[in-house]
Amino acid sequence: MSEKLKIRLTVLALVLFMASLVAGFVHRMMQPNIFSKEKMETYGGYFFDKPRIFRDPVLVDQEGKAFDPKFFQGRWTLVFFGFTSCPDICPTTLAVLDKFYRALQEKHEADGVQVVLLSVDPARDTPQKLKAYAAYFNPAFYGVTGEHLSLVRFATDLNAGFTKAPIDGGGYLMEHSGNIAVINPRGHYHGFFKPPFDAQNLHMAFNSVRAQYERDFGE
Repeated sequence: MSEKLKIRLTVLALVLFMASLVAGFVHRMMQPNIFSKEKMETYGGYFFDKPRIFRDPVLVDQEGKAFDPKFFQGRWTLVFFGFTSCPDICPTTLAVLDKFYRALQEKHEADGVQVVLLSVDPARDTPQKLKAYAAYFNPAFYGVTGEHLSLVRFATDLNAGFTKAPIDGGGYLMEHSGNIAVINPRGHYHGFFKPPFDAQNLHMAFNSVRAQYERDFGE
């Protein structure tokens, strides 16, 4: 083998080695950052070491049909408990969730992610009204409600309390948790985000949760 050929092969080997290093670096940079538990909490995220199995909820969907618990299977679901007459926290949170969801769509990360508004005011929130309200914030958002006792049971399973609060002059509001519950693709309660919410922070924290789940469970 000539000296020139040896030099060329050496240079080629070095180029391939450097290219592999750069490719590995770029690949790592493109992967979502998996937060530590402490960092996740600074983003308002609290997730269980072992996701919790909850009872199948008996609910009604926005089409007025019996809600199928299999709805939670195979996808990430973010559940926010609220009601359509809510004056503040509900529209504010849903607006943030809209920005969050659109950010996922822009980065082609929205497949397998759904957002559910679960009304805790079934007396006033008919399926039709709930459907229109959820779609006002984002056409992909899905409305669900149910009878009071069924809602209490499901809310309890997801650590989201609510109660009716009379107001001066008659009528009432619903006082409710401001958390966003997260259900993983196995249909288990994975944890929750607590307010205040920021769409960008929610996006980064959620991608961290999803990346860790995929790493740990291979899904």
